[in-house]
Amino acid sequence: MTPSGVPGIPFVIFEREFSFLRVLAVGLLTRVCRCGYCYIVTGSVRDGFDEADPLPREKRNLLSIARMEGRMRMWVPVLRSMIAMIIIMCVIGPADADQEKRLENIFRTGKVRFIPEITISEDSMAGKSFFSGVYDIAMDDRGNLYACDSGENNIKKFDASGSFLGTIGRAGQGPGEFSYPMEVEFSKGRLFVRELMNRRVSILNDQGIFLKSVRIEMQDSWWAMKALPDGRLVVQRMKLDFQNMNAPQEAFIDLFSSELEFIKTLYRHEIRTNTYITEPVHTNVPVPFAPDVYFDVTHDGRVVIGYSGEYEIEIHDPDKGMVATFSHQYTPVEVTAKDKELHFQGMTTTVGSPSGGISRKKGAPDYIVKNTEFPRHKPPFMNIRVDGEGNIWVLPYGPADNADGPEMDVFDKRGSFLGRVRIESGSSVPYRMIPLPSGFWTINFSKDEECSLVKYRISG
Repeated sequence: MTPSGVPGIPFVIFEREFSFLRVLAVGLLTRVCRCGYCYIVTGSVRDGFDEADPLPREKRNLLSIARMEGRMRMWVPVLRSMIAMIIIMCVIGPADADQEKRLENIFRTGKVRFIPEITISEDSMAGKSFFSGVYDIAMDDRGNLYACDSGENNIKKFDASGSFLGTIGRAGQGPGEFSYPMEVEFSKGRLFVRELMNRRVSILNDQGIFLKSVRIEMQDSWWAMKALPDGRLVVQRMKLDFQNMNAPQEAFIDLFSSELEFIKTLYRHEIRTNTYITEPVHTNVPVPFAPDVYFDVTHDGRVVIGYSGEYEIEIHDPDKGMVATFSHQYTPVEVTAKDKELHFQGMTTTVGSPSGGISRKKGAPDYIVKNTEFPRHKPPFMNIRVDGEGNIWVLPYGPADNADGPEMDVFDKRGSFLGRVRIESGSSVPYRMIPLPSGFWTINFSKDEECSLVKYRISG
């Protein structure tokens, strides 16, 4: 401990200004100070006199120092401020570095709590029926929140404190109208709304004024889109073979321009998430626990991609390609009778019409149950998320009756394993996450399927 009381920080006692100035003249300022008739070069004092000057060298040096001290007197307050700033930077700098890794330090403890700070629900909206089916949320540069309500065919807007600001759009097929909007994203002052029944992405400004729409090709099924910091969008889509509907599907992670013009494919992988039947109806049959492709984007514009058939994660630069990859060992988890029961209970049959009408029924019909085959084991993970620090959350499959609560594997932005982290206080892994510096916004569903939007703070 130094006499200043701060570890590793030197101290200066300001007893006399001239002694302080001499310290600075010999030390900090020997190579940078130039004032009046004298200047300091590599620690030696020289003045403005010619070498032929009749004064003795000693008197010239004393005169130079006197002039220097006189000139330096006016700089004392400035120099004191500079040293104070250096001390503050030395003391606060490490704290800032720790703050930048605050979440990482929490995850290293092996447990985390998600503490709710703001909740937007029907209760908070005076008890009236407000949400009919929110499946996605987005946030703009001012912290305003946009909730994509598929059941109401509109976008609900809230400010950063959760106060309701109004709705955008209405049911229909025209410009600015929506038919079962499933996804919303915000980028560079514009909203991108993907509509299931209209098979398009509508682009609006942040006030809800329609700008343009882009059609989605029939053979493509869009699953997710996320904006990069530069305004481009990363889109996950699945391509179907309509000549052979039971052929494997192909998953793509594509890069699009801000006008939704295709640029290139970042990643592709064969998957089989659905089979198809024609009797008693033409429909798809979801394959339970099917390995799939997941992705998320980081705040600095990297794309994190993983295929859950293997525990291997790739990090891509949108322009340079894959820049890193990492893998992780895991123990396969068996599919149980309870898993099968929950799989069918969690299904919802949705039937839509071109006019925008939607009917939904909870649970699996008999023809789905009869045509479903379960694997022996679950895949390594079920999703990937990136938090506000760039840490990568990989959400592993666990037992259906895990009494200890949900867990996640957390890696830092370079792919180094931080640990398996248990989520405490009755919280769950976020279904859809908008990362914040110290937490996130997400969508919560109650057992009665009532929807709420919650802002959480991440704590140890």
